[in-house]
Amino acid sequence: MSSGSWRVRLLMVAWLVLVGAAVAIGVTGEQNDLGPKAESALAEAGIDAVVEVSGRDVTLTGAPADRSRAEATVADIDGVRVVAWADAGSDSEPATAGATTTVATPTTTAPTTTVASTLPPIADEDDTIQVARLDARLEGGKLTVRGTVPDAQAAGRMAAVSDLIYAPLLDNELQVDPDIPTASWVPGIADAIAVLPIIGTSGLTIVGEEATLFGYAPTEERLTQLQGALAQALGPDVSLTSEVQVTGLTPPSINAVVDGDGIIRLSGKVPSQALVEFANGLAADSYGADNVVNEIELDPGVDTTFSLFRLPLVFPAFAPFPEWHVEIYDNVISGQLLNGASFPSASSQLTPELEQLMPVGVGILTRNPTLVITVEGHTDSAGSEATNMALSKARAQEAKNWFIAAGIDPARVFAVGYGEAQPIADNATEEGRAQNRRIEFKLGPPE
Repeated sequence: MSSGSWRVRLLMVAWLVLVGAAVAIGVTGEQNDLGPKAESALAEAGIDAVVEVSGRDVTLTGAPADRSRAEATVADIDGVRVVAWADAGSDSEPATAGATTTVATPTTTAPTTTVASTLPPIADEDDTIQVARLDARLEGGKLTVRGTVPDAQAAGRMAAVSDLIYAPLLDNELQVDPDIPTASWVPGIADAIAVLPIIGTSGLTIVGEEATLFGYAPTEERLTQLQGALAQALGPDVSLTSEVQVTGLTPPSINAVVDGDGIIRLSGKVPSQALVEFANGLAADSYGADNVVNEIELDPGVDTTFSLFRLPLVFPAFAPFPEWHVEIYDNVISGQLLNGASFPSASSQLTPELEQLMPVGVGILTRNPTLVITVEGHTDSAGSEATNMALSKARAQEAKNWFIAAGIDPARVFAVGYGEAQPIADNATEEGRAQNRRIEFKLGPPE
C-alpha cells in the first residue's frame, strides 16, 4: 500500500438498487394469530420449540434435532415474514436490537435465517408451450431466474448483468432453445432484470407477449418507476399486468464507520434479525468478531431494500482502508474512503486500491441505464499548472477507460481534469500532496 493518504468520494445519489426479504403486509388480526398458528404447526410436526412473535417476525427458542424442519414449518404459515433463532440449546432470550455483538460465525453469502416466501413459486415449465418465457424472483436478497429464450446473445447479456448486480446471491438457469420462436422482449431481458430491485420484493413472469409483475412496493411512486422502466425494457408489444401491492413501509438505513482503530461500527434500522446477522457476519469476517460494534435496530415498519444486502458485501473490499464510512438511507448510498493510497507522483496509472472502487461505479451504471457518471482527476501542486492539468485529465481518462473495458457505453462516462485547482489537503506536506493526487466519482454530467 502506498504511503500517505488519499480520498475518493462516492456520491451515489440515485442508487435504485432496491431489494429484499419479504415485506410486511397483513392485517393486525392476522399478525396476532401467528403465535398460536406457529405453536400448533410445530406441535403437529412433533417439534418442541418456544415461539415468540414480533409483528410478522417469529423467533424460536429451543434445540430441536432438525432446526431446518422447524424453520420450514413456521415459514410456510401465511403471514410469516422471517423465522429466526435465539441461541439454540440455551435459556437465553432471543437477540434484541442494539446489542454490541451478534452472531460470531454467520454466513458471508446469504442471511442465516429463513425468510418466509411471499412470492408465488416459479412453476415448472410446460414443454408443450413452444414460446419464449421468463420467470424471475427477487426475494430475500437473492435473484432466481428460470425460463427459455431462443437468443443466446441476449441470454449471455442477461447473465453478465445478473452476475454484476446480484452475485453471489444469484441462481440463474435461463435456457437457450433456438428452435422456439422469438418474442419482442427477448433483446431487452438484461435491462428488465436490472431494474427489478426498484421495489422491495419483486417478481416477473413473461410468456409469449404477456407479462405479469408482482411483489411489494413501499410507495406508489416506486411502483410507477418500476412499471415505467420495465415497459421501456420490454418494448411496446408486451402487455404488462401489475399485481404489486403497496405497503407504505418507511425507508431503512445502515451506517458503517471505521475510524482507523480497527473497529467497525454498525448502526441504522432494518426490518429483520436476518439482516442484522448478515451485516454483522461480513463485518466480523473482515475485522474479527471482537472488533464489531453492532447497534443496528430492528424495526418491522421499515422496508427491505436490495441495498441492505449489497452494502455489507463491500466490507471485505474496504477492509484494507484504515478509515472509511458508507451509509444507506432508502435507495441512496454515500460515503468516503480515507488514507488508503494515492496516485504515485506524476503518474496516471490506477493503483490496485483505486481499482477496487471501479466495480462499484460499473454496478451503479448497469443498474441505472439512464445515469451518467463524471470522473474528476486532481493533482498536487508540484510541477507547472499546464503539466498538472494534463496529468489530471490523464488520471480521469484512465478511470473512464476502465469503465469502457467493463462494458459501459463511453457516452455515459465523462472524464474531467481540474489540475491542482481543487486541493483537499495542504500541498506543503508530502502527506497533503498524496491526498491531493486523487480521482473523485460523481453521478451526473460535469458541472
